[in-house]
Amino acid sequence: MSIIPLFFWIIVLLAVFVGIATKFFGLKFMSGNTATMIFVGYVAILLVTAILSGFLPEENSFAAKYRSDEEINENERLNSRVYEQVESGNIKDAKGLTEKENWEFTLDNDVLKINSDGDSSSMVYVEKKDSLKGKVEVAHYSTFSYVDNMDVTDLFESPEIRLNDGTLKIYPREAVNIKLVKFSNAFPFNQFAENNEKYGVSYGMMQGLDFIYITVPADTEVSGDGYVIN
Repeated sequence: MSIIPLFFWIIVLLAVFVGIATKFFGLKFMSGNTATMIFVGYVAILLVTAILSGFLPEENSFAAKYRSDEEINENERLNSRVYEQVESGNIKDAKGLTEKENWEFTLDNDVLKINSDGDSSSMVYVEKKDSLKGKVEVAHYSTFSYVDNMDVTDLFESPEIRLNDGTLKIYPREAVNIKLVKFSNAFPFNQFAENNEKYGVSYGMMQGLDFIYITVPADTEVSGDGYVIN
């Protein structure tokens, strides 16, 4: 809604309120003391903002999941321990990590070079497995990301990964541009709520930890970017 129609509706609603007040209470309140005038004006503003709150557009927005303070604190606790779990080879059992995407490539020989193309946003780990033969398995894991308690993990896509001529290349991801618009209860309702919102209190932004976990046959010679955990 543009600013001109908005002002128009404010004027109309104020006029309607004054008209109703004049009809039922007469013109005495218009000539009352300062406290009366302030009270009447405040009530008029509450009515106007309550009605106008219904005109706020909400379509074409990203419906993020709200994370409680307890979940965020738990996520931060898990983040401090997740490296230990990943380096031990138990990434699938690591709490707080979610597998976002996985790939499988055919390995033609026992040599694999890993090239992350200068991308430092993801930690790369390599596990050698006796049970794996003739192929490379790759998975992208991450903890959740949030902005002001809202989960925006799905906005961060997995990187593009390709295997060509014995080189596994991890391409850098494009930067994510987040334009945040928050909708909350209108002030006339929010100020009387038992658990009213506290403006300015939030956890800011936190981008989740990212891991590229690569599994190769046990006899594979691995070089390049990446940390071999066994």
